[in-house]
Amino acid sequence: MAEYKFVDHWQIRAPIEVVYQHVADPRTYAQWWRDYDRVTILKDAPFPYVGGQAEFLVRSPFGYRLLIDVTTVAAEPPRSIVTETRGQLEGTGIWDFEETDGVTHVTFTWIVRTHHRLINRLEWAAKPLFALSHAIVSGRGHRGLKRLLEKEQSGQWPVISGQ
Repeated sequence: MAEYKFVDHWQIRAPIEVVYQHVADPRTYAQWWRDYDRVTILKDAPFPYVGGQAEFLVRSPFGYRLLIDVTTVAAEPPRSIVTETRGQLEGTGIWDFEETDGVTHVTFTWIVRTHHRLINRLEWAAKPLFALSHAIVSGRGHRGLKRLLEKEQSGQWPVISGQ
């Protein structure tokens, strides 16, 4: 089973609390992350969602889909989120947030192993394609969240109800 480590950097001109809320709550993903075909809340947990569990069906730009189960295992709002992933991918995700001059810098480190038979069988060819797929999907998430949160220049950012 192949292991992957991805480190993504996002910059979004919005308050750290607002960016954090949208990343922490998978119920918002349909608003901004188009590659998430389905988000099912398996175990709801109040903000900051520690113990919350969601199932994601994620669409690759190369035609395959991955079914993963993600549990929030630690959170320090609005600075960090740690998740565990199970299913066709297994591992740990770490989201770190920092705000400087009105721009929130997000670093997402994801260390996973794949249980997807086709990806594992073709690891020699699949590893660079899987890395490219991750880069494309992450880039779409970054651009989608930027579009959602930066469209309001008046300082009225979308907020998640119930916080």
